[in-house]
Amino acid sequence: MSQQNMETLRGSYDAFRRRDLQAFLSYMDRDVEFESLVLEVEGAYHGHEGVRSWWDSVLAVFPDWSPTVEDAEEVGDRLVVRVRAEGRGTGSGIVLERDIWQVADVRNGRLKSWAFFRTRQEALEAAGRRE
Repeated sequence: MSQQNMETLRGSYDAFRRRDLQAFLSYMDRDVEFESLVLEVEGAYHGHEGVRSWWDSVLAVFPDWSPTVEDAEEVGDRLVVRVRAEGRGTGSGIVLERDIWQVADVRNGRLKSWAFFRTRQEALEAAGRRE
């Protein structure tokens, strides 16, 4: 697995947990495209403006949202990542603790695209591998 790709991925998670938006953006390609499951009603986001919008939305609902990379593997030119996500909803008080799966495309030291999935199988299929 490319060490640089893993450093980019882990760095983005570290920046998020520190709530350092500028550092988080530094790991994103200017034209990044991504999908998130955090709010369960989201669609696709585009570019740094999309990242800012997603950031604000997530932290408004889950101010203590704390995702951590648990495991990662390369599938073709993408990373399939198991993420442990934890947080408490501001309005509901609901505690979320679950594993989610991310497919990330890292190019030239920046996240070009990423998407989250509920299962490893869904993530592997999205990355182009069947088990």
